[in-house]
Amino acid sequence: MSSRFAAFGIDFPFFVAPMVGLSHVGLRELVRYYTPEGLRPVLFTEMLSTRRLPSENLKTSEEIRISPADRNSFVPQILGNEEEFIAPSMRKLAELEPWGVDINMGCPVTHTLRHNWGFRLVGQPDYAAQVVAMTKRHANCPVSVKLRGDAAAFSVGGESLDEEQSSIVLTDFVRRLVDAGADWITIHPRPGRLKHRGPANWALVAAIRNNLQIPVVANGDIQTAEDALAVTNGLGCDGAMFARAVCARPWVLWQTARALGCDGQPAQITHRTLPPVIGDDEGHEYIHAVLKLIEILSSYTSNERYICDRVQFFCATGSKWYQFGHDFWRVTTKAQGVDDLRQRVAAYGERYVNPSYARVSFI
Repeated sequence: MSSRFAAFGIDFPFFVAPMVGLSHVGLRELVRYYTPEGLRPVLFTEMLSTRRLPSENLKTSEEIRISPADRNSFVPQILGNEEEFIAPSMRKLAELEPWGVDINMGCPVTHTLRHNWGFRLVGQPDYAAQVVAMTKRHANCPVSVKLRGDAAAFSVGGESLDEEQSSIVLTDFVRRLVDAGADWITIHPRPGRLKHRGPANWALVAAIRNNLQIPVVANGDIQTAEDALAVTNGLGCDGAMFARAVCARPWVLWQTARALGCDGQPAQITHRTLPPVIGDDEGHEYIHAVLKLIEILSSYTSNERYICDRVQFFCATGSKWYQFGHDFWRVTTKAQGVDDLRQRVAAYGERYVNPSYARVSFI
């Protein structure tokens, strides 16, 4: 599809968000496993602290472990605001050949805010622009910013803004980031206090996009291929970013490609010729996906506790989209090692049908 990302060589502008404890090499490889051949999605890491990155061992750190397919097609997301740490972090990350680097201005977690990182930067245009400028100085690839579209952060005296005012204020803030060097922006249009609850205001993202020249991506509450096309084809955003729904349907990029008319087949998929359909079909495929995730993680590390923890967290996150998801997640938590986990997952799939829901609410 055509979008402003064409200038960056991206013709399939559908992304998988940076998510703490989830956006590891295993998830990225699982998403690629389900992506039609010929499409090269840009996938993110989880948040990486610039205070830790300079001393990280690239060969042993689980957070920044990459696959051969990651090179030139993954985006590390950094968390920080000090050039003395950002500069060496960019040098360290350059060794991994990232496609781009993203700056976190959306995380609303308390310990992140305490350091004036993440969402705290929203509402401080000068300060936020400085962080972009210092990152751009030391990066040799596109620099993006992922932020929360919370116009209340700019209000005076706590008074809320209407949608038109929100659009004006947020557009001005984003323009400051663009002037400082940001190449593209992702906006999660929910107030920070709501975290993942309630509907996302995709129209606000589209309104901001129409006032800028760089690509603008919508994130938040995008759970299906239809949602992704609603914000791109429907509202005109330059891209859509899936997040936690990928833990329920890691094949969602395949579903999206199919909805766009792409008949391509994932190169490694031999057990089916069409992407899963919401309902029983996704329920059956989910078991296969969890087993595949165990296989992928096992190929990168022998740390059984890490593998079990990551798979259990994946299942805990994605379980909300399945009728008996909580029950399935509980089964994974009882595993006493990787082999036991594999056996429990396979046995559950043989005993039960676990249909999926199209959309869920985190309220």
